[in-house]
Amino acid sequence: MYQQNDYDENRQQLRARSLTVGLPMAALLALTVVSFLLRWPQGVTMALCFLFCAVGIFGYTMLISPVRAYGRHIAHALTGRTRQTSGVFVSMDEASVTRENVDFYPVTLNVGDQGREEDDRLFYMDANLPRPDWQAGETLTLTFYDNRVTAWRRGGAQ
Repeated sequence: MYQQNDYDENRQQLRARSLTVGLPMAALLALTVVSFLLRWPQGVTMALCFLFCAVGIFGYTMLISPVRAYGRHIAHALTGRTRQTSGVFVSMDEASVTRENVDFYPVTLNVGDQGREEDDRLFYMDANLPRPDWQAGETLTLTFYDNRVTAWRRGGAQ
């Protein structure tokens, strides 16, 4: 599901977004310093300082943070400690949920006796990837770290 080029593309996108946020912030910081040194009216310096902070907070939370979080997810998927389990597919929610700033679809897999809820396991499938066409009752083998799916295949463990 994940390849090294996915991680590389994420890093390029992070650099581009950092520049998109960083350049206006650098300009605002320079204007703030100039306004302070040239003794512009106090309200102008304060407004520039507030604008600098607002652009920084907005840029980080809306543009940079989601890309960093997804990059961390891909890095864990590629190099982290993974495990495998096999079971019977029960369901996948239609609505995505956000975990650690990444969107996932909750997936329920029964790893024991079918019909016993205590044998159901919850996994998270990346919502940025195409949804698999799994059918209820189908046997799947999931590779995962934490409880996030990094790879899957049909059939039991071999």
